[in-house]
Amino acid sequence: MEIKYRITEEDYIKFNIYHAENSKAHKKSYYTLKYLLSLICGLAIYFIGSNLFNQPKLYWGIIAIVFVLAWIIRFPKTYEKIIRKSVESMLKDKDNSSMLCENTMIIGEDEIRVINKHNTEIISKEGIKEVKVYDDMILIYLSGFAAHIIPTRYLTDETKEKLLKELAFAMEKQE
Repeated sequence: MEIKYRITEEDYIKFNIYHAENSKAHKKSYYTLKYLLSLICGLAIYFIGSNLFNQPKLYWGIIAIVFVLAWIIRFPKTYEKIIRKSVESMLKDKDNSSMLCENTMIIGEDEIRVINKHNTEIISKEGIKEVKVYDDMILIYLSGFAAHIIPTRYLTDETKEKLLKELAFAMEKQE
């Protein structure tokens, strides 16, 4: 089976967002920032407002609660923007033409070859750690962070189904 596709900057950004949503380490920092930081700031607002400004505690309690709720509600989009900006700046720092380019993936009996104009990578099928399927991409993880990104916009329904059958052994390994 042979698949031709092009990885764009947007694909790489989405990969990082998906990875952050599913990574245990990212989830820990995400929840710490979302809940603990908002609670600390809310308490600081309450105590500074009510004690330093000598104003009613109920008034500053309401302001602190509104702040905490607004933070928690807005945080997912803010966190995604932070990841997006970070990845965009990382991609602008250096030449990424070997990563953001046209690729050809050839799936054989025991191995997968990924070929582009800069290199050829041969992956043993046993080396695949995990396969994640999203609406807009299929991620073939080779380690905790390294993955091959296959944008689904280059796949027909038939090709996607065939690819997932080829990768079914890795998906069964996950369960």
